[in-house]
Amino acid sequence: MPSVGQSPVPPAARAVRERIVSTLVDGFSEWWQMPLLALAALTLIALVIWTYRRDAADLPWPARLLLAGLRLGAITVVGIALLDLQRTTERELVLPSRVAVLVDASASMSLPAARSAADGAPGSAPAGAASRAGAAAAVLDAAGLLGALAERHEVSVWRFEADAERLVTLPQRGVTEPGEAGREDGAADASGDGASSAGWRDRLRPAGYETRLGEALAAVLDREPRGLLAGIVVLTDGASNAGTDPVAVAGACATAEVSIHPLGFGSDRLPANVRVADVVAPSRAVPGDGFAVVAYLQAQGLDRSAATVELLEAAAGQPGAAATAPARSIAIRDVVLGPDGDLVPVRFDVPGLATPGRRALTVRVRPPAQDRTPADDAQQIEVDVVEQVTQVLLVAGGPTREYQFARSVLHRDKSFAVDVLLGTALPGISQDARRMLDQFPDSDAALGGYDAIVAFDFDWRLLDAAAQARLERWVARESGGMIFFSGAVGTERWQGAVEALTVRGLLPVEGAGRLGAGQAIVSAEPMRLEFTRAGQEAEFLWLAPTAAASQTIWEEFRGVHACIGSGAAKPGATVYARVVPPAGAAGADARPIFIAGQYYGSGSTVVVASGELWRLRGIGDAAYERIVTQLVRHVAQGRLLRGSGRGRLLVDRDRFPVGGSVAVRLVLAEPAAAEPRPRCRVIAPDGSTVPVPLEAEPSRPDMLRGGFVASREGSWQIECDLGPGDDARLTRRVQAQLPDRELARPQLDRGLLEQVARASGREPEYPTSASWTAADSARVAATIPDRSRREYETASADNAFKRRLNTILLAAGVGMLCLEWITRRLLRLA
Repeated sequence: MPSVGQSPVPPAARAVRERIVSTLVDGFSEWWQMPLLALAALTLIALVIWTYRRDAADLPWPARLLLAGLRLGAITVVGIALLDLQRTTERELVLPSRVAVLVDASASMSLPAARSAADGAPGSAPAGAASRAGAAAAVLDAAGLLGALAERHEVSVWRFEADAERLVTLPQRGVTEPGEAGREDGAADASGDGASSAGWRDRLRPAGYETRLGEALAAVLDREPRGLLAGIVVLTDGASNAGTDPVAVAGACATAEVSIHPLGFGSDRLPANVRVADVVAPSRAVPGDGFAVVAYLQAQGLDRSAATVELLEAAAGQPGAAATAPARSIAIRDVVLGPDGDLVPVRFDVPGLATPGRRALTVRVRPPAQDRTPADDAQQIEVDVVEQVTQVLLVAGGPTREYQFARSVLHRDKSFAVDVLLGTALPGISQDARRMLDQFPDSDAALGGYDAIVAFDFDWRLLDAAAQARLERWVARESGGMIFFSGAVGTERWQGAVEALTVRGLLPVEGAGRLGAGQAIVSAEPMRLEFTRAGQEAEFLWLAPTAAASQTIWEEFRGVHACIGSGAAKPGATVYARVVPPAGAAGADARPIFIAGQYYGSGSTVVVASGELWRLRGIGDAAYERIVTQLVRHVAQGRLLRGSGRGRLLVDRDRFPVGGSVAVRLVLAEPAAAEPRPRCRVIAPDGSTVPVPLEAEPSRPDMLRGGFVASREGSWQIECDLGPGDDARLTRRVQAQLPDRELARPQLDRGLLEQVARASGREPEYPTSASWTAADSARVAATIPDRSRREYETASADNAFKRRLNTILLAAGVGMLCLEWITRRLLRLA
């Protein structure tokens, strides 16, 4: 059962009133106590009257009345004192009704809002065509849905995809107190799930890799104030592809008297179309060496139809240029298309590319005649054909299993040249490597000959200060890449040592000896790996060509038995995977970091908290070989893609989900001058150009940072102009693609939205930005009842009033008793 939520916007005080109450009477809990008190008071009054009637029978009636009145007055004072009167202030609090607006931010919302005869298929919207997210934003703002709801309710705006997050709470119109207007959850929500509302609309941009509508509804029901939540307005395409069943959660909302009003966007009938959904190829290739290119076709309405797929090669150019540039046909395949939404792989075995340089490989499909969207029939990917072989130095404290298996994999691969520095090696020992080193490279030139260094439980204290400084310069300035495999011997020695402080700075995590961090966790039972979202998207950790297939293989992996020397992530580092200790084990409540990485200057470093990736061989040798080669290529890419000697253009990876943020780093050979500053731009898949502002790092004047959002599917080319000169332009291409789950069923799910709405007695609406008007928004708002309520808040008692009342009562009581006594003496009564 969902718990009662708390409103982030405090209620407004409508009225203030003062009351005088009796503490004695308020403390009565039984029905007979008040009548008993009244009976006792009447009995006492009757007794006083009867007594004075007998005692002063011989006196004139005015005297008798005076004496009885004085006695009754004194008794009344005592009675008032016993009642314990207090003056309190009550504030009438108006708790406004709440409506939650739940906006789908999954990647499928970047697809066109409606289909047409020419362009309605996923990812094929022409420039300027309205996306589903754009249509939803138009309904919220231009059509006045938020304003219409705010007439009678507070409105909380949520975004959801894999997770649900409240972005902002807008106050009800006409009752806003000073200081409350525009209050956002980032500042007021105690749960901390909001964000600074500056640009909260920008956070509705589609970026999620899956849609969990059911869990989003449950989160709203749980975290919004129970009893005040009147309704949930959902703006989505209905393509729920993960998590809890939305219909079941809608039933719980109906039980809580919370109505759900779905607004559906997109088309439930996509036109007949086949598209090239993705192309997978190695980012680098050696001239003459063969490699595989795998294209994935996705069809709608063309089940069992035949199509022809062709692979073309041309010189790399700007996005979209491959279709018109002269190209060489490499191979042609005939395929049979699958059911709607299914991905059909088409493999091309390329015998090798002879021309060094950046080559564009284009996969083009010749669709059946029924295809209505020719714009998505081709997709391009770039491959850097380099004559340079990746130079790798393996540094090991001893012949560990990870070292031996990794050395064998890299030695067999022709694209790597492997040298070995083995701490326990005897003179003249032979290894599967190009050569054995007796010592660490003793000069910048010697170290500069390597593209990557892989360290296996090596004790870095063995390097003197000069050698460590040389290593740090190689990473920061020469784009070197390092992989640290932790172990039970050397790692625990050097991470806590002052002698290895320089090398410790290269780690993306805080090591042992830093505030108690980095203690080893060892378990007899395997500890499974839990990948973060960044880890799921990091292609160098994929064990298969697609994210979904890779995740399936990782789920088969039983896990590791140790996590050594891994503390908290450093600022700017990326955590890719954590270990999950078994229940009852030391550190079971924590999730120690197992794989993390960071950019250090122009280079990159990765730490693996235990040399146990070799256990992947239990699944298959191919899985282990893939992870080893991809890890080395990932850290070495800075060296191999340096390009101009004046600077290096770096990005986190080559593939991003649609809506993902692409971080751009420009590392210059010399510190950047204030003017003119290098200019950077990005060319979108449709050919439009977007400037990318670059800002200097405060601590690194030779490094500039910027970024952009890959809002459309396709190839994005980044270009940086360094100034005059032949080597003044740096380029890099990244690919934006829809996640696998969002690709599978991109159409509007009317059936699901109808079930969700009817669970609370409503019907879904299907607006478009052109037909939806303010009147439609007002009509939807009018169907949501007002569930506001009034409560009264009592302030603390007025102590000054209490003191004044007691003083008056004391004076009145004493005065009346004294006056009665004097009167009785004058009248000669006892």
